[in-house]
Parts: sequence; C-alpha cells; structure tokens
Amino acid sequence: MDIDSYLNEHENKSLLRVLTCGSVDDGKSTLIGRLLYDSKLIFDDQLAELRKASEKNGTAGAGKIDYALLLDGLKAEREQGITIDVAYRYFTTPRRKFIIADCPGHEQYTRNMATGASTADAAIILIDARHGVLTQTKRHAFIASLLKIRHLIVAVNKMDLLDYSEEKFRKIEEEFGSFTQQLNIPDVRFVPISAIEGENVTQTTGKTPWYQGDHLLSILETLDASDSRNLRDFRFPVQTVIRPNLDFRGFAGSITSGSIRRGTLS
Repeated sequence: MDIDSYLNEHENKSLLRVLTCGSVDDGKSTLIGRLLYDSKLIFDDQLAELRKASEKNGTAGAGKIDYALLLDGLKAEREQGITIDVAYRYFTTPRRKFIIADCPGHEQYTRNMATGASTADAAIILIDARHGVLTQTKRHAFIASLLKIRHLIVAVNKMDLLDYSEEKFRKIEEEFGSFTQQLNIPDVRFVPISAIEGENVTQTTGKTPWYQGDHLLSILETLDASDSRNLRDFRFPVQTVIRPNLDFRGFAGSITSGSIRRGTLS
C-alpha cells in the first residue's frame, strides 16, 4: 500500500471518543495501557522505558509490566500510583480511530472526570470484582448519564483475583444493572475482564467460558456512535482568547455539537 492510499484509508476511519472512569484503583490506567500494548502501538524505546519504570514504581509484581505507567505521566502520579489529571491517548485499529480519556477515580478529582466525559461518545466504567459497586462507581455513572453519554460498557476488572468467578460477575451485573435502570443510558453492556492478564480486553483466552459476549476492543470497534452526535444544540468550549490588539477580541476552540453559519450570533 502506498502512502496516499494509507493516509486516505486512515482519514476515512470513524472516530470514537471513549472515557474510562470508576472508583479508585479499579484499573482504568492499566486497561488503557493494555489496549495500547496489545494493539502493538508502543515503540521499542517506550517499551524499554516502561519495563524500567515498572521495576522502579510498578505495582504489578516482580518481572511484570505495569501498564498503568503508560498513562500516569505526572511524577506525582507515578510515585503515588494514582491518576490525578485527565490523560488522553490516541490509537487506531484497522477498523476505527480512538481517543481515550483516562480519568481519575478519587472523589476530590471528580471534576476532572466530568471534563473527560464532556466530549465522550461512550464510557467504560471499571469495577473491581473484589469490591463490587462503590459510591464513586455510581457517581461516575450518574455524571455520564447527565452528560448524555448513550453507551456504557461496564468492565468488571481483576477477575483473575477471583478465579474468574461467574457468580461474582453476575452479582455485580445484577446490582449495577438495577442502578443504571434509573439513569437515562439506553445501551449498557457488561464484560468480565482482567486488564493485567489481558483476558477479554483484545482477545478471549478461554478463562471465562461462561461469558458469550465480545471482548472489549471488539465492542468498541463496532459501537454505533452516530446517535451520540448532537446536531441541534450549538456548543463551543472556548479554549483560548485571541487579543492581537486593543480593537479585537476573538475566541478559539472546537465546536463539539450543533452547527453555525455566518451571521448566526450577530
């Protein structure tokens, strides 16, 4: 394939903006890191640096890669093993382009989660299978519904620590499913995963034979996000003010919904 064909193919892929959210230490950063790793989107020098950082600050265990360190870029984040700011990562597969926002789980950083959710087409909400549905889990789901995110993928993570128990997964599915019925989210799906082991992230290795659904990446690649486009309400988040002289003040940003024509706001 020549460069022009490649660029044309890439340009015509659909784009999906995804938010990862949930409570503290439910594995959001690890999941995104695993997606990047399994999609072979990490350069050799990045991988070498990741292995080195995993030995120094990793929490995955001796000799294992801590995929979360791909997202926790701030020094304070790596030292404390937490996410503070919203980290955006771009990656592509043969079927679609993605922008994923990794949002913090701590209650005091909830406002940062809302920032990440403001432009998302879909949300992946992680739940630690050991701890189940927590207050922050519900809070993030409520914010997602408030911001009109129509697709919610509930990834029940760390299933490897419970020997991939179907009983535990079904219990969480029932409890959280009952809660989401109160929210205006038309599409809610549940997936049992292990982000650290890669189970049901980009492939299924047979450790959850009782689960008959698609793995996470397959869901993301086939999700119909056309209904998430708001073509009615004009929204224009201002990102900077342009003031070249005393006689002009302009505003710059990206139109996130709706449309505008010359003279509309005059």
